[in-house]
Amino acid sequence: MIVRSVTEYQALGRTVELADGRATSTRLITARDGIGFSLAFVTLEEGLIFDLWYKHHWETNVMLTGSARLSDLGRGKSWDLDQDAVYLVGPTDRHRLEAQRPIEVLSAFCPAVNGDEVHDADGSYPPTGPTPSRQKPMMVRNQRSASVTADDDVGLTVVVNEMTGAVRFPGSAAPSAHYLSGGSAVVSGSECRDVVSAQSVVLVEAGEEVHFDVDEPSRVVTFVADQ
Repeated sequence: MIVRSVTEYQALGRTVELADGRATSTRLITARDGIGFSLAFVTLEEGLIFDLWYKHHWETNVMLTGSARLSDLGRGKSWDLDQDAVYLVGPTDRHRLEAQRPIEVLSAFCPAVNGDEVHDADGSYPPTGPTPSRQKPMMVRNQRSASVTADDDVGLTVVVNEMTGAVRFPGSAAPSAHYLSGGSAVVSGSECRDVVSAQSVVLVEAGEEVHFDVDEPSRVVTFVADQ
């Protein structure tokens, strides 16, 4: 079990500035970790408009705070995103993200990125491995406790839980990551015990069971790589 906090990784210089500093991406998990996906804590200033097109990846996004407008530039659709939204974008999805208020987003890439990427002229990243098999277009789930399943074919599953008190996460067949959005928690694994603050991610080995004891109601976002 490994714990990493956004504050710690910002201090270590693991944050990439985008859009002339109006957006940031703190790379918490990268390809080097070898768990099947990468994970970043992303911020956008109010009013920032980002045109993006991830030609070689599927990106799974969990809105933590704020509100935004997401537009599918190729198909003419758009959605209003709130802090409970989950959205998926991939190789055929030229899209625009406009921050209507300052937003914080968890951004997971499959295949995992290396951690030093910046967008090219099309708003894309270079290839970093085989692209997941999903053939369907971008998708938005705009409700509390939205999830991503193996049937979505984006390379990972995601579950958003509202938690308080003691919660057990049984071991999975693949490594997993659990992001604590608020409050604090005592987290116990097979060989260690740690106090975890808000805006921290707990990396768990395949098969390892972990227990969270959360001090106040908080969202915990769990990511598991597909096998």
